[in-house]
Amino acid sequence: MDAGGTTTRALVTTLSGEQVGLARAGGANPNAHGAEGAARHLAEAVGCALDTAGPGARGAVAAAVVGLAGVSSLREEGVRERMEGALAQAGLPPGLGVFTGDDEIAFASGTPTAHGTVLIAGTGAIATRIDERVRTRSADGMGWLIGDGGSGFWIGHQAARETARQLSRGGALSPLARAVAKRVIPGQRPEDGQGHLSQEHARDFARTLTAADPVTLAELAPLVSRAHVLGDPAAEVIVETAAGHLAHSVHQVHQVRTPGERLPVVLAGGVLAGSEPVRCALTRKLAMGAAGSVIAMAGCTAGGAAWLAALRAGAPEDDHRLHAVFTRTSRDHGQDHTDRPAQVLPR
Repeated sequence: MDAGGTTTRALVTTLSGEQVGLARAGGANPNAHGAEGAARHLAEAVGCALDTAGPGARGAVAAAVVGLAGVSSLREEGVRERMEGALAQAGLPPGLGVFTGDDEIAFASGTPTAHGTVLIAGTGAIATRIDERVRTRSADGMGWLIGDGGSGFWIGHQAARETARQLSRGGALSPLARAVAKRVIPGQRPEDGQGHLSQEHARDFARTLTAADPVTLAELAPLVSRAHVLGDPAAEVIVETAAGHLAHSVHQVHQVRTPGERLPVVLAGGVLAGSEPVRCALTRKLAMGAAGSVIAMAGCTAGGAAWLAALRAGAPEDDHRLHAVFTRTSRDHGQDHTDRPAQVLPR
């Protein structure tokens, strides 16, 4: 199971990676939806996936892994009881399901190795060091208010600030500011003449954004990538700065343990999958501190969780072909990630 903040994906497979059941439900992050709402969505996704797998599927389950966004909330006994109860409600035997972080299954979806780093940049952003397939250290992931540098929220916030500056100044807007203003206040245009100040138009823009959920600023992030392609100078600055924040987070946790060790870096999340400018800028910056490391895009994260469950049930961990079967992105067309070959950073 990939239980994220927006969507929960439950995948049932055989030990050979054959998909026999797949279902979706709302997000199951307890921090975002509360324990009750998160448990309800988790039970719905798991139950429907097992129903799809057919009669007898529940009794045949050998292992289950839940990659949970907000997994630290399980330290609260009440939250853990509700989430474990959701698995029981879906029909899994008590104690069969193991909860782990969504960063751990994202790493597992991108590489079969047990050690390395995963960088997730979606609405938020976090870099995590993985040892023996378990998180041991992380950087950022502090939330949109004080952290998440380089995330979709951060990029969208910078785009909004740049647009407000240009609206306040008056005159022609750059491609980025024009696209953002059209998205936020469609149909509104500054009025000519001394009776209307350009600053008032900027304030209308700011008031509209202030009235909305702050996290929706992440929806502006794709506009930065599009403006970057058009050569917008402001978009270029935002992209480079975002990549710098993300690279810094990776460098904080991506430390070799022995001389010459080259550990993989797995990239995950909508920003890195969907924005070629950010991804390319990030790869350049990572070469400064992770030379020789293999850079891989995450595959199907629900498949990564299924592969970890298969390992617990006895599947061989050194079978790279089997790992590829479990994590292929084509198994879930709603997956945020697309197939891209791994690359090795130059030494």
